[in-house]
Amino acid sequence: MESEMAEPRRRTQAERSAGTRQLLLDAAVRCLHAHGYSATTTMLVAEDAGVSRGAMLHQFRTKADLMTFVVEAVFEQEVAAYGELLGGITDPAERLLAYPEAVWTVLSRPSGVAVLEILQGSRSDATLRDMLEPVQARIEQQALAFTRLAQGDGRREGAIALMRLVVWAMRGLSIADVLDPQHNMHGSVKLLKLLLRAGLETGVLTATIEKEG
Repeated sequence: MESEMAEPRRRTQAERSAGTRQLLLDAAVRCLHAHGYSATTTMLVAEDAGVSRGAMLHQFRTKADLMTFVVEAVFEQEVAAYGELLGGITDPAERLLAYPEAVWTVLSRPSGVAVLEILQGSRSDATLRDMLEPVQARIEQQALAFTRLAQGDGRREGAIALMRLVVWAMRGLSIADVLDPQHNMHGSVKLLKLLLRAGLETGVLTATIEKEG
């Protein structure tokens, strides 16, 4: 007896919308990484994603809306990546020493370069800049929490300064890697780790590390 084939379940509107947004996110990252911020228009992203102009406008009315979404969505991916790279390291000093390598691994990916393109683009786009300002402030506070570089308000300023140093050093190296991939940037990442180790050994960085327990 022939068995009846069950009809596939139709996706809900929410599922279809989420699928479209994922396609647009992936396409935006590809376009930003390949072409830069100025050349990445909403139409270019829609074409790369294989969606219609109407579908794009239904999700994101403006380029600033799309770019803000990319920054937020990529950060969610980065949080998960940092959790995998740093989550198993319980010793504060070892976690700090592993931080540059983890940041390089995450920010040198196409998505990391794409976000940097957006941040640079916001310099000449007041609307995007205004939209990103609260997003970036929230991201920085969340990043400080999950990296666990500080303990209490007394150490926050030092920890934020250290986090910014590492993050923006890696962002700069990621662009250098795109411009000149023949040069190995990993030596610079290792050097930063050595500098952090020296800072720990001399006590310069002691105040930035969370004392657990």
